[in-house]
Amino acid sequence: MEFLDGMTVNERLFALKKMDSFDQAIVSGNKEVAIKILEACELSNETAKSTITEILKSPKRFGYSLN
Repeated sequence: MEFLDGMTVNERLFALKKMDSFDQAIVSGNKEVAIKILEACELSNETAKSTITEILKSPKRFGYSLN
């Protein structure tokens, strides 16, 4: 999907209408689903995993409040 080239992760999630699903996966701590969503946004598996790791390490920094 060439139209995703140059977009940030958030822009990709929004363009593909996956933002809500991604947010739900993060809030519920479902790493595997979150990774699959990022891969659907054309991130590599390695990049998706590192992105999820960073989000879960510092969720408030990324706008999430996890319990």
